[in-house]
Amino acid sequence: MTILTVTLNAAIDKRYDLPHAELGTVQRVTRVSASAGGKGLNVARGALSCGQQVVATGFVGGFAGEFVTSTVRAMGIRDEFVGVPGETRTCINIIDSAGVSTEFLEPGVCVSASDLADLTARFTALLPDVDVVTLSGSAPLGCPDDVYVGFVRACVSAGRPVVLDTSGDLLAAGLAAAPTVVKPNRQELAALTHRTLDSTADLVAACRHLCQLGAEWVVVSLGGDGAIAVNPERAVQVRAPRVVVQNPVGCGDVLVAGLASGLAAGLDVPAALPHAVQVATAAAAHAETGTFDPAFAESLDVTTADL
Repeated sequence: MTILTVTLNAAIDKRYDLPHAELGTVQRVTRVSASAGGKGLNVARGALSCGQQVVATGFVGGFAGEFVTSTVRAMGIRDEFVGVPGETRTCINIIDSAGVSTEFLEPGVCVSASDLADLTARFTALLPDVDVVTLSGSAPLGCPDDVYVGFVRACVSAGRPVVLDTSGDLLAAGLAAAPTVVKPNRQELAALTHRTLDSTADLVAACRHLCQLGAEWVVVSLGGDGAIAVNPERAVQVRAPRVVVQNPVGCGDVLVAGLASGLAAGLDVPAALPHAVQVATAAAAHAETGTFDPAFAESLDVTTADL
């Protein structure tokens, strides 16, 4: 099975570890790590660990873009990124000895209408040969709020399941194109629906509101509490056991990878969700973003209940 991941706003993700972070002083970093980032590339890594073939596309630019594409190819992912003028962004995560994280997220390159047309043509050419598509993350400058709509509609027309994982105006616009799944977290769902989500019933009601706006299924990632999947007729919750968390960053993206893997195998969303929660939970217990130990994931005892 082959999964196509779209990362409009790719990045070099840099992690700085230091004893104490303080503004206005010289900081001595004790350890640095760098990886090809952006939510879609976290999905790509997770899908690889799920045993899938992965094709990655989106925008890259400059020397930073070359780092992203060379890293992608080294992982065994097929590189179908579109080059644009400018420099792919760098996102910095500073973590002190107490585990407190401070992030600096650059906005990314500025793309033109011509760049969008090039990516659309690349996407259209790739679509017939893949089984599932994931559309993840923010969009760079120059992209309209409805940038994901054309990609979703192309998937629907081609009969390919598509998972949309974004937020704010990008998610609001994408709903009308009827994606197979949208995957907000609790905070993103609350912001989009302008609701206070204090209970499971509140979550289900908010998800059904998104279904009324066009989504077939809404899957909400709930961190250590697992995830729920909701459509107009059914609501399911999957819980996983607690694990020692090493790195929570990207776990929602690995959940998307697990969902996409299940959809590629012909499962419906409720049937795909338990394995997705397993791999997302295993990713939290792994130090490297977007990866997990498949054997550990399979060992996790998840429970499923209709709501």
